[in-house]
Amino acid sequence: MKREPEFPVVYANLAKITHVALEFLMDFKRLGPENRDVESAPTLVRVVLHPVIAKALRDALVENVRRYEEKFGEIPAPPKGTGPVVH
Repeated sequence: MKREPEFPVVYANLAKITHVALEFLMDFKRLGPENRDVESAPTLVRVVLHPVIAKALRDALVENVRRYEEKFGEIPAPPKGTGPVVH
């Protein structure tokens, strides 16, 4: 049986997305009682993507959200101004 390589699993409840000409930067963070705003929340991991991969990721997320909602029901939108993604 093939064993998958081990890697850390990180729980994040916030993603801050920025970009430059050749890269998209996604900082995954965790908000909690000790840090309730985006800037003070620690960055747990940064993922840097080429724009082509970022666009493919967007399309894959759209398709997977569609499948999820088809199976489990509509995912509610977060309240205005409290979204889990900051751009």
